[in-house]
Amino acid sequence: MERVGIIANPGKPIIQSLIPWLLQWLEEKVMKPSLTGSLAELIDDDRLRDHCRVVESETMVVKEVDWVIAIGGDGTLLKTARLVGGSDIPVLGVNTGTLGFMMQTTPDELIVALDHIVQGAYFLDTRLVLQAHVNGGGESVGDVGKIYSALNDIVIDKGAICRVIEMTILVNGEYVNTVIGDGLIISTPTGSTAYSLASGGPIVVPELEAMILSPICPHSLSNRAMVLSSHDRVALEVRADHPDLMFTIDGQESVLIQPGDCIELWRAPYTIKLIRYPGRSFYDVLRTKLKWGER
Repeated sequence: MERVGIIANPGKPIIQSLIPWLLQWLEEKVMKPSLTGSLAELIDDDRLRDHCRVVESETMVVKEVDWVIAIGGDGTLLKTARLVGGSDIPVLGVNTGTLGFMMQTTPDELIVALDHIVQGAYFLDTRLVLQAHVNGGGESVGDVGKIYSALNDIVIDKGAICRVIEMTILVNGEYVNTVIGDGLIISTPTGSTAYSLASGGPIVVPELEAMILSPICPHSLSNRAMVLSSHDRVALEVRADHPDLMFTIDGQESVLIQPGDCIELWRAPYTIKLIRYPGRSFYDVLRTKLKWGER
């Protein structure tokens, strides 16, 4: 019997109606759902509830499952990616948010996606993950040496004070440039349609193995986004005349860093697997979300 993890926010009205239907469908296909107690409370049918594996935390939801359904916006999928980590567990994204660039389907079309999965008519998109750690040369408040992982992006910015910071960029140990501005975004191809795009960075197809460095409000017109090989190792030396700069991972975890700290970034030794079914390409998503081709 396949086990399917379900990650969703029980507070959203659409989740309250979608979960009972989804659990009924999984039972009919002889699949066992794994979900938290807060989601299980949405089930009125005792028979359906007994069929579920109810666990204490979302961390446990993704343990010992064959695949995961993430229902929400891109933030929900990013959280799910952090939960599955390097386990190679595939994730199906169901968009109930606004843009949802990474989500494969919607609640209205969920039955189509599920039928494709049952029939084995789907693909697994492998998405590159970035990792980073902080070398605390500036007596960082953060967890020095801890390895952080990001499916979308890692951002270094000026923090709460409206003053520029200075970032020296080294690639594979070679000095490249010094950027003065509000910060720097280091994104994966998956994250190229997020904060990086808003900062003037390029749209990069997910299959391309690369990392994108996009300055945030640079104080020189010559400072442009750069696309590097995913096999490059990047070091950022940060300087500023004020403390408590911000180091943010996928917009979900933030750490205070200090002037003098050095951030090292590299490609993770694993990828995130996203379920995609025929007829839903990256370009189809771009046209839909960015309203390309409309007059």
